[in-house]
Amino acid sequence: MWSKKNHDFITRLKNGDKRAFEELFKGYKNMIYTIVNRMVFNKERVNDLTADIFLKIYQNIQHFDERSKFSTWMYRITYNHCLDYIRAAKRDPLESYEPIDTMYNLSSKKMGVDTMVLKKEREGVLHKIVDTMPEKYRMVLNFYYFEDISYNEISEIMGIPIGTVKTYLFRAKEDLREKMKKLGVL
Repeated sequence: MWSKKNHDFITRLKNGDKRAFEELFKGYKNMIYTIVNRMVFNKERVNDLTADIFLKIYQNIQHFDERSKFSTWMYRITYNHCLDYIRAAKRDPLESYEPIDTMYNLSSKKMGVDTMVLKKEREGVLHKIVDTMPEKYRMVLNFYYFEDISYNEISEIMGIPIGTVKTYLFRAKEDLREKMKKLGVL
């Protein structure tokens, strides 16, 4: 499951190698930032929480046992840290969110201007709807569709059975489809 290169990298991290930690940060900062941004929606706190998560990863690297994927272990730390922040802040569900066009490159050379504008509008509406969903549905959708994470990994990250992941994903898609039809974007 683990290559020698991955094992050596983890060993370097566990031994406190600063260069390995720099590589970790450079390699995963966008992934962690994106997850934090999707969970928290508070632009002022996203950078701080991302830094806190990397510190937590560094402090807990000794507990990583290499039986699971390293990225899954980091997702789990990220997810739990954000949940702790949300619970402590008792955040407002209508808090501002990161606009879709800053999170994804929506430009396409093959699309006409009208098609691209329509696509941006639909994706903007899609993300606004997803952002208002209960956290469990929102995170399953984000992990599965935007991060391309498998059911097994989502189960491990969120600490729920695979059947529950599938149920949440099904319910979230149904809810999303219904709300988009009501808004006339489907």
